[in-house]
Amino acid sequence: MEDKTQEMERIQELLDNRHYVALIAELAEMNAVDVAEILDKENAANAVILFRMLPKDLAAEVFALLSSEQQSAFISSITDKELGPILDELAFDDIVDLVEEMPANAVRKILANSGEEERKLINQFLKYPPDSAGSLMTIEYVSLKKNMTVKQALDYIRETGLKKETIYTCYVTSEEGKLEGVISLKELIGKKDDTLIEDVMECSFASVLTNSDREEVVSVFKKYDLIVLPVTDNENRILGIITADDVMH
Repeated sequence: MEDKTQEMERIQELLDNRHYVALIAELAEMNAVDVAEILDKENAANAVILFRMLPKDLAAEVFALLSSEQQSAFISSITDKELGPILDELAFDDIVDLVEEMPANAVRKILANSGEEERKLINQFLKYPPDSAGSLMTIEYVSLKKNMTVKQALDYIRETGLKKETIYTCYVTSEEGKLEGVISLKELIGKKDDTLIEDVMECSFASVLTNSDREEVVSVFKKYDLIVLPVTDNENRILGIITADDVMH
């Protein structure tokens, strides 16, 4: 099997000889970690050239792996038309992390290429204290209604699940957004199609408030042996979730 050194040498050779069609095909077959490593070793001009050749979904994955310095340089170098699809593919919590670390001119460019609702959410997240549950959470969770049937819930998960942080734990919310119950995908799959969610959801669950600090979050994860934890406001409206990976990170 070809090692990374040979792979990087071939990419460099294609780039030096301007064999761009072959280079685009080569990059598209690589994984994001390897591409990010190549970009890290290239000079700024070549790194931007290579980055622009990536398919948009791979570009988003690679972008999330780059250092904040590289991300800032790329944002300054690429056009709004190129930046928009990358932001569309990035997870919301990655965008928030990005905004927190970028210089003001890059932040303005990111916000200008975000939707109105997304801009509101980004600004809301930036108000949470560092290392609070609010700053750690993501809004990408599956929200179900208690009057759904199991079949409706599974259809909804299939339709929206690819854009969520996790689909293995789902949250049942009221029309006002209050957290009413929790149910796992495993439990859903084992129930009959016409079963109502309210009849099978778990009404006893752990949660933390947006202003809970990291130590409290970690304590709740350990106490209940969780892989994901909902974050609510003082009125029990769910605002996001924290995964065990988020806490480790």
